Amino acid sequence: MAWVVKMTGDDGVFYGSTPDHEGLRYRLGNQESAEMFDSKEAAEAVFYWFHQIRDLQKYSLEAVLI
Repeated sequence: MAWVVKMTGDDGVFYGSTPDHEGLRYRLGNQESAEMFDSKEAAEAVFYWFHQIRDLQKYSLEAVLI
């Protein structure tokens, strides 16, 4: 089991990616490709970085266990 960042918005449900080589994060359509965390706290710790990206600010973020 692992924790992932779930993004919910008017356009659907998405999951948080691992950071790319520039440190940017993206939304993904499936949880299998999402960045996995060992704890809820670790997943919640990256909320700040997702909301630094203008296109992702519209999403409500939640750490979910998969």
